Amino acid sequence: MAKWVLLGALGLSSVSGFMPSLGGLATHGQGARGLRADGALSLRASSDAPEKVVVCTGPTCSQKGGKTAKKFFDELAPTVGTTVETIKCVSECAECGLGPNVEVHAKGAEGPFYPIINNVKTKEDVAKILGIPVEEVVEA
Repeated sequence: MAKWVLLGALGLSSVSGFMPSLGGLATHGQGARGLRADGALSLRASSDAPEKVVVCTGPTCSQKGGKTAKKFFDELAPTVGTTVETIKCVSECAECGLGPNVEVHAKGAEGPFYPIINNVKTKEDVAKILGIPVEEVVEA
């Protein structure tokens, strides 16, 4: 597993995990933004795309853009072989205010708990989660 760093509310903390830096997207339970320590974005190759993403379409996440995020996942996920599912609440209301939220299942990962990415609103956010270079979706 690659080592990655999150800039947390209480300073830097080192965390082991599969997720790349997600430039501005907060990750579940961290109260942090997904940035490398040097502030650069880190994008995965599509072969490292998650096996599955679960997009929250509950009331709060939907109001904040969850259904739009789902459309972006439906458009982009097939290009990297990622399955897209929905659920009415991925965090059982613990993180609704941070939504739209997306649970990310890495290939080969075993649950029951998977990272939840908060504030997934744009096509660029979706591309970062799927490991697609943002430049490929900006003009598309």
